[in-house]
Amino acid sequence: MRKRNTKGFTLIELIVVIAIIGVLAAILVPTMIGYVKKAKRASDVSNARGIHTDVLDLLLEDDDAHDSFYDSSSSICSAPFTCHDSFSNQDYDYIMVAYLDGSGRADGSGRVWTELDSTQHTFCEHMNTRMGYPSGSSNIKIRIKSHGSGGNDYNRWFIGYRKDTPSTVEVWVGDGSTGVGGDPQLCLYTQINKSVTSSDDDT
Repeated sequence: MRKRNTKGFTLIELIVVIAIIGVLAAILVPTMIGYVKKAKRASDVSNARGIHTDVLDLLLEDDDAHDSFYDSSSSICSAPFTCHDSFSNQDYDYIMVAYLDGSGRADGSGRVWTELDSTQHTFCEHMNTRMGYPSGSSNIKIRIKSHGSGGNDYNRWFIGYRKDTPSTVEVWVGDGSTGVGGDPQLCLYTQINKSVTSSDDDT
């Protein structure tokens, strides 16, 4: 019976194959991660656009919600957030009206649209009704998918408007660990620039 002459890979051939796989991984992995991040951000921008549309429709159709949204006696009007417009390179005051948990990790507050001042309560009630968020709901229907670059994940949606141009309603995301409601960090949708892309590409 004749012996079969089998030959395996040499060490050099294995090293070459491993090196090629390493080079391909170094090229493809960052690219794939970039695609995943862009897809998550695109999903969040789409959700922000939907929230923005619901807010504008509600303000147009409901006088009580409109008056509550723009109530100038609100304490938040005297203490707005200072935000930066990357397009005009100027700072402006942002009046944050309501926030919503976007992660499911909240302490129980903000599971429905929640006002920062009692004057905005009517707006939040009508917004929750419009979006199908019953009082005390624990369902997170608009989860934030993209992540922040400062170490904390974005876990809050914010609705508000520019103090100098109140008709400019903006939807932000941010960190809910500070202050009442949290801290807006990234504008995802505004009437001025429509969808807003972030400069923090590492998010």
